[in-house]
Amino acid sequence: MRSSTFDAWRRPALLAAIAALALATGTMVYLVDRAPGHALFLPHLGSAGANAVFGATGAWLPSFVHPLAFALLTAAVLPAASSWRYGGCVAWGAVNVAFELGQLDALKGAWVEAVARGVVPPPLARYFIYGSFDVADIVAVVAGALVAAALLHGVDRLKENEHVR
Repeated sequence: MRSSTFDAWRRPALLAAIAALALATGTMVYLVDRAPGHALFLPHLGSAGANAVFGATGAWLPSFVHPLAFALLTAAVLPAASSWRYGGCVAWGAVNVAFELGQLDALKGAWVEAVARGVVPPPLARYFIYGSFDVADIVAVVAGALVAAALLHGVDRLKENEHVR
């Protein structure tokens, strides 16, 4: 008898592939629509003008993609029956919201002081000091985490409905 067409390796592979596609899309925003040096370790390929490729979507797309992709990657390495996979969606959403809140203008002085005291490494503090808080990014983060949970549910349904084929 032939084994299930949705073998144990296919679920994680599908989740990882969706995550990789999402991360590639988010990376493209930094490569073509953002100013050089905006993201650590990424070159700027340039575009015809500011936000030329992704338009207004490029302003919040990385905030959507990050929790989506990392929640799916987290789920890909956890057992299929683990409820922790959905907890990963919540955790990555919470981490991303915290990083966005860390960019509030009211906290910039605290970040500078933390670097001066040697408590926070400068590359991390630069993210908060030079970043800008945007409510649209928080909405995008929450949406990304919710879409990740919906995709997980959909992949789970694929496996549950395998016997129907």
